[in-house]
Order: sequence, then C-alpha cells, then structure tokens
Amino acid sequence: MKKLLLATAVSALTLNAVHAAPTVYGKLHVTIDNVDKFGATKADTDNVWEINSNASRIGVKGEEILTDRLKALYLAEWQVNTDGDGTDLEMRNRYLGLKYDRVGSVKVGRIDSNVKNAQAKVDFFNDVHVLDMKNTLAGENRLNNVISFESDPKALNGFGVNVMLQQGENNKLTGNSDEVSDSLGDAISASLVYDNKDMGVYAALAGDKNVVSNFNAAGSSGAKAEAEIVRVVGSVDLGTMANVAGLTLNGLYQNAQPTNLSSAATAAAIAAVGTTPAVAAGVFRDFDKENSFLLSAAYAIGETPWAVKAQYQQSTTSFDGGKDDVQLSQIGGMVDYMLNSKTRAYGYVAQQSDDRKNVEDRMSAGVGMEFNF
Repeated sequence: MKKLLLATAVSALTLNAVHAAPTVYGKLHVTIDNVDKFGATKADTDNVWEINSNASRIGVKGEEILTDRLKALYLAEWQVNTDGDGTDLEMRNRYLGLKYDRVGSVKVGRIDSNVKNAQAKVDFFNDVHVLDMKNTLAGENRLNNVISFESDPKALNGFGVNVMLQQGENNKLTGNSDEVSDSLGDAISASLVYDNKDMGVYAALAGDKNVVSNFNAAGSSGAKAEAEIVRVVGSVDLGTMANVAGLTLNGLYQNAQPTNLSSAATAAAIAAVGTTPAVAAGVFRDFDKENSFLLSAAYAIGETPWAVKAQYQQSTTSFDGGKDDVQLSQIGGMVDYMLNSKTRAYGYVAQQSDDRKNVEDRMSAGVGMEFNF
C-alpha cells in the first residue's frame, strides 16, 4: 500500500513538473532585399541592397496547473535583430493570466490588439520589411496596459469572443488628443471570430474604439491618432470546401476614422501643398477617414514543397475642405519553398504606389528565409 501511495505521489509530482516547465520559442526571419527609396524628386529614387531582420523574435511561455480546470499562463517575448542593426530585446507581447477550461482566458499585460489578430494570415507579406500591410492601412497595433478576455473556442463550436480594455493611466494617448485618459477601458479592442478548419472557413469581425493607430496618409510620412476602426476578414480553403486542392482565397475590408482630435487638428496649421494634407508637428488637419482592402490568394502545388502567392492591398484616405484623396497601394507575388515543417525559403517581387510622392512607383524584390523553433 505504501509503495502504491509513493508511486502515485511521484507520478503527480512528475506531471506537475512537466506542466510547469516553460517553453522557449522563437523565429528568425531574414531577407536580402533590393528596394527603391522614395525621394523628394524622381532623381532621388534609387534602388538599394539591404539585409533585413523581419520581426525576428525569442520568447518564453508556459502554463501551470492550479486545479483540474484552472491554469495560470504566462508569456514574454522580445524582438531580436538578426542583421545586427537596431537594438536587441525590444518589447513584444508579454502577459500573465488565468485560463479556465471551456470558458476562456483573462490576460494582463502588453498584447496585440484584437483588430490586428483578426487578420490571421491573409497578409502574405506580414513582417516583410516595407511590404507589411501596416504600411498601407491603420490598425496593426500592440497595446500596453491592457486587460484581455478571450473565450475558449471549444465552448462555442468554433466561435471566439475577444475583448480588450486599455487603460490610459492618466495620460493623453497621443499628442493629437485633448482628452486625458484615466478610466477603465479608455480604449477598447474587440472581435468575433469563427474558425472551422474542417469546413475550410475563417471569418472575423473586429473593431477598435479610441485605440492609437498610425494613419499612413497623414502628412508626408504618417501620423498617429486615436481611432475607431471596423475590420472584416474572410478566408476560404477551396481544397476543403470545394475540392480545389491547394487553393486558398482571402479578403479584408476596413474603415478607420481618427477620434478625439485636439482643437489644433482642425486649425489652419499650414497650407496644403498639392494633394498633401496639411499637417504640422503630427497634428491632423481636415482628415476624414481611411477605407482600405486587401485581397490575396495562395496555391500550394500538390505533392510538392512549392506554393505560389499573390496579393493586392489599397487604402484611400479622404479629407474635408475639397482636398484630393490620397491612395496608397501595393501589388506583389511570392514563391515559397518549404525546406521542412519549420523552415521556409521564398522569393518575392512587389510594387508600391503613393499619390503624395513625385516619383515613380517603388519596386522591391528579394529572397528570404524563415526558421521557427
């Protein structure tokens, strides 16, 4: 009997030790790029060879069993620069929380917004240097000082409900706002997600309220403001849904509007030059809204490690006062080769257009490698 009790105790201790052990994970993602640089005139636009580290990262995560249904969970992640440029160990996601089986998780920390997470994998150029869709449209944010609830998809038959509250902690969230934020949930990010891999369907409806976002068409190089954003995302795997093996189609639509602008944002800061909106010291003037969309498709060639991808994205920003719209767009293609389940090599080519630039469209081409561990 004593031997049985001892064996049971050792087994329980071993089980707890396994669950308590943290997991070290990460990704190294490097590209060799030939990129045109936008200049003030056509003569200033030159192609440049670069080595770029694309959101390479290392992190630690884990869960600790507290009861048969309750777990503590944690994650801390840092960005590393594989090319040697910049500063290593920049903050990415990190949180501490609790997870209750078949209910959901509560996390506190610095976390990607629900609008950002809703895009899933529709952006094939995600993290790739200047081609990430964040350079075309607003909404790709990681938020400090948040309390996040994420439902357990197992409890809702594939549906997920996610709500994130950000605290301003008695600060103005941007210099473009008149409001001091000192409440619970000064900014909110939420999403409703449906993910059914058996059917080959993914859909998401997400929104931000007063979350600070970068508007790429504000001024000559973008500016930040609190924003209201609505994002709709869809993806269908036609191999699963319609027996068209290897083909996936994706789409994203978004509307974004700046909110809580300071009184200076509507003042005559500076005169407009051409189609450039008048902006001084990051202050918005006559900014109305940004409408954007993204379309992408991938075809995995059967029984081979090859895949072909194509993508188009565009944002159109409108202004009050009779100013012309500003349109940013990007079209590109990519060919992937999976070396194994954790290692991908690829080549790409893309073209970017910007109404504000008195230059030819910017071309980018390169090769890259991504290793996950």
